[in-house]
Amino acid sequence: MTNEPSTSHQSANEDDVDINDVFDNLLLAEEHLAEAGYQRGLAQGVREGNVDAYHFGYHRGAEVGAELGFYYGVICGQEKNAEAREGGPSKGESLLKELKREIEEFPKFNDLEADIVEGLVKLRAKYKKLCALLKISAKYARPNELSF
Repeated sequence: MTNEPSTSHQSANEDDVDINDVFDNLLLAEEHLAEAGYQRGLAQGVREGNVDAYHFGYHRGAEVGAELGFYYGVICGQEKNAEAREGGPSKGESLLKELKREIEEFPKFNDLEADIVEGLVKLRAKYKKLCALLKISAKYARPNELSF
């Protein structure tokens, strides 16, 4: 007889698996697969979503810039007309200067502290007020609202 331990007995100890774990793995297989699929899908969505969000933000920023550029052009044109008119400064002229200053100070880069949407809404309201005070019709036609 040899004093060596039995290899069949040793491998049985290493391969001991709790039968409850086996059943749990079988019963929860669908949940494990669903969780793994969710994690893969989330990672892919984050990668692809960032690209889509960048393009959306870029185009939306271009639209806002075109609108502000239109307002600024009208304001500069009205300033030239105001210089040619006689008389003291009117409410419209002071609003011209205020609106011009606010457009120049409008955030040009992504500033997390600035509320760009709220600022744009206020600029639009002031611009409408300016048009009413100066009795001009210079409505900004958004690209998707153009009709021929």
